[in-house]
Amino acid sequence: MSITIRRGQAEDANALFGLARQYQTGREAIGRDEFLVALDNVLRRRDQETNVLFVAEEDGRVVGYSLLTVSRLLHAPGLTAHLQEIVVDESARGHGVGDRLMQANEHYCMGRGVRQLSASTARMGTFYNHRGFEAVGEHYRELLDLL
Repeated sequence: MSITIRRGQAEDANALFGLARQYQTGREAIGRDEFLVALDNVLRRRDQETNVLFVAEEDGRVVGYSLLTVSRLLHAPGLTAHLQEIVVDESARGHGVGDRLMQANEHYCMGRGVRQLSASTARMGTFYNHRGFEAVGEHYRELLDLL
């Protein structure tokens, strides 16, 4: 099995939409129209790139993705990055896809001079622990009703 990691592109929309629906963490799964708006925003080029989308292919089929945001925080020196999402298709788990996506994100961060990489998770703490991450806090969220 050959795993390839590359930057995401608009042509990946169908595969990414299916993966995003597997990731669902809110009250309801994201709809196609909302997903396309979000993907367009993520892929939009900016002078100071803030969103980084990596796609994992296994034998030519998209089986995972990760979404990283790069920014500056007021309390920390230099650039920081946060791994917003990492998703591997249920059929491809255990094949090293998640590890390869993490390697791509770490390599990208080191090349940009990012001094801190963080991730929030409610499901895969051991995945991050074995990669050298340490728990430094708790993750909270509130699902808001729209006005």
